[in-house]
Amino acid sequence: MNTRQMRYFIKVFELGNMTKAAATLHIAQPALTQQIHLLEAELGVTLFLRSTRGVKPTEEGTLLYKHAQTIVRQIDNTKAILHRHDNPVSGTVSIALASSTARMLALPLIHQVKQRYPSVILEIVDLPSADLTRQVLQGRVDFALTPDQQEIKGMVLKPFLVEELLLLLHAQTSIKKRRVNIEDIKDVPLILPSLPNRLRSRIDHAFLERRLPYELIAEASTSAILIPAVKNGLAATILPYSAAHEEIHDGTITMRRFDFEFFREIFICHTNNIMRNDAVDCVMDECEKTAASLIAKNVWKHTRLL
Repeated sequence: MNTRQMRYFIKVFELGNMTKAAATLHIAQPALTQQIHLLEAELGVTLFLRSTRGVKPTEEGTLLYKHAQTIVRQIDNTKAILHRHDNPVSGTVSIALASSTARMLALPLIHQVKQRYPSVILEIVDLPSADLTRQVLQGRVDFALTPDQQEIKGMVLKPFLVEELLLLLHAQTSIKKRRVNIEDIKDVPLILPSLPNRLRSRIDHAFLERRLPYELIAEASTSAILIPAVKNGLAATILPYSAAHEEIHDGTITMRRFDFEFFREIFICHTNNIMRNDAVDCVMDECEKTAASLIAKNVWKHTRLL
């Protein structure tokens, strides 16, 4: 088993098709097929089920994929560390972000990294917040920006910023108050982040503390569903400004602030037991600088740095 086979396997797994994978890897399909067969023979397991429509990973193939990503990333990082004095900052840096954070930060960050570190390839992984920590601990990403993260053994947490939680409503809402309390929205249909989710836990706690129910009509694990639901008038939701900044600016969604302290904290999270190259540290630094710039320019509203 070698690094080349691992990279071939990863590409076949992700594309689900030998022909497409071979074209992407710029090798002949028979050569790729042979390498996968050699890998299966060495491991003594079947990694893919073949059909005329492509390949489907077996349980063993899925397990290997998780480990292969970590192995390849560690090898790449080790090479970059050993040659850090010979080359400019380079390599692939993978960041996991919650959907709401990604909507605000991803594009400006890509722009900044491209300007300052042209040899760095940035991989943005947009995930439900409940899955972010797992990605870091499994070594599948270099670091994550995680909301309300609790301390975990092996994890390094750096306070990043605080986001105010807002009531997001359809533009034609009947709620006219500029600031609302929990009592004002107990009868408002809501679509909320699915449990387990720390933001959802904060929302539940706010209602429980006041011994009030709420009208839940649906749940979703990503703002990619929550925000269109609000925009189309199906329900209201509670999220930070970052989740709907474009819609608020366009006037298709309106927001109301709460009359009490209601917020979430974001942390920069990475493991303390995996070597990382200079590119990862540089991108972490750019994350902080980019966020600070967005906040200072009042683009990232209702947010402050920690």
